[in-house]
Amino acid sequence: MAAGAVGGPVLNLPSVPVGNAACAICGDRATGKHYGAASCDGCKGFFRRSVRKNHQYTCRLMRKCQIDKDKRNQCRYCRLRKCFRAGMKKEAVQNERDRINNRPPSNENQTENSGPSMEDLLMAARHIGMLELVNPKEDVDPSTKRIAGLNDVCDSMKEQLLILIEWAKCIKEFDTLPLDDKVALLRAHAGEHLLLGLARRSQIHKLTDVLLLGNDCIIMRNYPEGSNQQDLDISKVGVRVMDELVEPLKKIKIDDTEFACLKAIVFFDPNAKGLSNSETIRTLRKNIQIKLENYISDYRCHLTGHFGDILLLLPALQSISWQMIEQIQFVKLFGMAHIDNLLQEIFFGTTSEVNDTITSIPISNTAPGSYMSSNESPTSPLTPANTGNLSPQTDQMPVMILRDLAPNQDFRFFKQEPSIEPETSF
Repeated sequence: MAAGAVGGPVLNLPSVPVGNAACAICGDRATGKHYGAASCDGCKGFFRRSVRKNHQYTCRLMRKCQIDKDKRNQCRYCRLRKCFRAGMKKEAVQNERDRINNRPPSNENQTENSGPSMEDLLMAARHIGMLELVNPKEDVDPSTKRIAGLNDVCDSMKEQLLILIEWAKCIKEFDTLPLDDKVALLRAHAGEHLLLGLARRSQIHKLTDVLLLGNDCIIMRNYPEGSNQQDLDISKVGVRVMDELVEPLKKIKIDDTEFACLKAIVFFDPNAKGLSNSETIRTLRKNIQIKLENYISDYRCHLTGHFGDILLLLPALQSISWQMIEQIQFVKLFGMAHIDNLLQEIFFGTTSEVNDTITSIPISNTAPGSYMSSNESPTSPLTPANTGNLSPQTDQMPVMILRDLAPNQDFRFFKQEPSIEPETSF
């Protein structure tokens, strides 16, 4: 459906309350009379964006699709046609734009052509999916998997950090940043990204009381009797991931697009320590957030409070990340497992080749970054008030990360725009 050039008289049809009327397009509760028809916020936003962006849609089912509260997102062609038949006027959208022409641009207008698109983020997510050892489309039988030991967990973390770097390189906005800023963003919330991938992988495979690592090993809620203390420590973090991340992801039914946006919101943290221009990163994150809001408004508005539910994952995500990094430091301190140089660079700002002394982990709100509104971090025996000479060398540039961040043309083909079939307009 093409919302083409606007012609005819310009109408002034402001939104007006309509009591408890139903949306004339999908039957959901109407929030007012928008653009000439009683409609819900979802259909209002869908119509506005379709007209403003001159979208063209096609119908695959004879243009007879049912448009109701549950199926309104299945065919945009029939939904837009029903908007017009219900009385919505494209002239009203144009008139609304004319009235605000002299005002500062709205958030929606600012984000239309700025920051990574939803398609970019989805393609980046699909790219790292192809790098995963575990096929997301295959059923997983936990009884056939090896229970992860400490070295298995560390090996999986290294692999996932390398995949995180490749994911970031697929986003052109990241690729154009100075090297120092790239490293700052990668360090800021690497732990959270490892946990997000772990939780999402386990959610997709519909696992219960089991977490699936990227190297095809598993972490169990209940380890066999007689397990060593190391396995039990792994299980403590694992149980929190199951209860505070996997289960909420299942409950809110987060989809691929929303998860891709959540991952980007976590990554582009303007408070990351060491950024040369935090305002650029703040704008990127805000643009992604608004695009996620618009997506939910268009396609998931039947899930009340869905956007808030997604953001409420962040405090638990960071808290578990702090606990995980504390355990990594404990393992490194007592030589309980091999901690790869990449893990040391990301989490401690050092490598075994450069600094083999004890390092404290920056888990405060000032370093490397934080979602928490509180000015206090959880007290921990591993983060003394005065660390003296034990502070990590966070200002030195890690050699390994710089090598991994070098331009890699092998992945640029993932930035191609998908082919679009010829569209049919009304």
